[in-house]
Amino acid sequence: MVKRVTSKERLQQMAEEAAAGEELKAEKKAKKAATATKKVAKSIVKREKVVWKIFDASYKEVGCFPYAQKDDAFAKLEERKQKKSTVNYFINEIKVPMEDE
Repeated sequence: MVKRVTSKERLQQMAEEAAAGEELKAEKKAKKAATATKKVAKSIVKREKVVWKIFDASYKEVGCFPYAQKDDAFAKLEERKQKKSTVNYFINEIKVPMEDE
């Protein structure tokens, strides 16, 4: 036959299970903390600058100008458009890596 459990015994059993669960969580946390102490490499910040590039319809680069020379870049674009009216040219600002000086 099944033994009847009093509420006091049931509460005591629940407390023991909770304590065992807490110990298990503490063990997992300690184990995870021990494995998580990896060194993280410092990320190298690569500097970039913006330049104006002129492209033709097949994305072939035709010209490149520094960002400060925007007017010169657009003048060259208009010159290209006037010279060859059948070819479409366009201009984009592109980020390129900076050269170390």
